[in-house]
Amino acid sequence: MDNEFKELTRDARKYIAAEDCEDYSCSRPAPIPPPASVPASAPATVRKTDTPAPEPCYSAPAEEIKADQPVVEAKPVLPAETSIPEPKPQSPAITCSVPQQWDKEAEMEKIRQEVSGCQKCQLGLTRLNPAFGVGNLCAKVMFIGEGPGYEEDHRGEPFVGKAGQLLDKILSAMGLSREQVYIANIVKCHPMITPNPNLRGNDRPPYPEEMATCRPYLDRQIAIVKPQFIVALGGVASKALVPGAKSLSSVRGRVIELPNEIFGLREPVKLIATYHPAALLRNPNWKKDTWEDMKLLMREMGLPMPSKQS
Repeated sequence: MDNEFKELTRDARKYIAAEDCEDYSCSRPAPIPPPASVPASAPATVRKTDTPAPEPCYSAPAEEIKADQPVVEAKPVLPAETSIPEPKPQSPAITCSVPQQWDKEAEMEKIRQEVSGCQKCQLGLTRLNPAFGVGNLCAKVMFIGEGPGYEEDHRGEPFVGKAGQLLDKILSAMGLSREQVYIANIVKCHPMITPNPNLRGNDRPPYPEEMATCRPYLDRQIAIVKPQFIVALGGVASKALVPGAKSLSSVRGRVIELPNEIFGLREPVKLIATYHPAALLRNPNWKKDTWEDMKLLMREMGLPMPSKQS
C-alpha cells in the first residue's frame, strides 16, 4: 500500500511540473559549481538509477549564454627570460653528392693511415698523436695553421686548445662552424722545443725541412677537399702556402689567387692570410684586423654580413 501511494505521489509531481513548464515560464536554477576537487572541465558522470531524471524546463544554447561575454583565446605564457634568437646567416651549400662524399672519405682515410705511421722526420718520433685534419670534405673554405700544440697532440685533432676555441668563435661570428669548413695544419705532428709531449708551453714553429717533409700530405688533402678558398693562419702558414711571401704583412689584406697546378686542381684557389688565433691571444689588438680579413673572406664567398660587427 505504501509503495502504491509513493508512485501516485511521484506521477502527480511530474504532471504538475509539465504543466508549469508548457509556456517556458519557469525559472532555471543557477548552475551549481563543481566541487573543488574536480576540474571545471571534467566530464559529468552519469549514474544509472531506477527512476529517469525529469526533462529540463528550458536550456538556452551555449552560444546564447555566452553571447555577452568576450571570447579570450588562451595563449602560452613564456618565462620572462625566454627570447627568440636572431636567425643566423645561411651557410654555403654543400655541393658533393653521396658517391663523391664516399670517395673523398676513402681517399682521406688512406692518407690518415699513412700519417699515423709516418716517421719521416723527428716530429713523428716524439709526438703522441698526429693532428691530421677535421671538418667537411666538401667545404668551400679550408683553414690552415702551422702545426699542432700540446692539446692537439694529446687529442689528435687540430685547433682544440685555447687557440682553437677562439677560431670557433670567429667561425660562429661568420655564420659557420667546424662542421662546415675543413681545418688542417702544414705539419701534422707537434713541434716541440724539448722532445717531451707532456710539457706545456713547449711549442715552437716547425723547421723548413719538417714542413717540406709533411707538405705532400697537406697538398693531397687540399686536392681531395677542393676548396674554393684557403685561409692561411699566421706567418708560417702564409709563407708556406704563398710562393715568394716574405712575411704575413706582405700578403695580408688582399685576395691572392694561387695557381691551380700547385694543388693539382682544375681551377685556381683564392687565399686570404690573417693572424693565427694563438697570436690573438697574445695580442688582442690584432683581433680587429683579423675580423677585417674575415669580412673580406665573407664578401668573396657571398656570405651575409652579421648585423653586429665587432
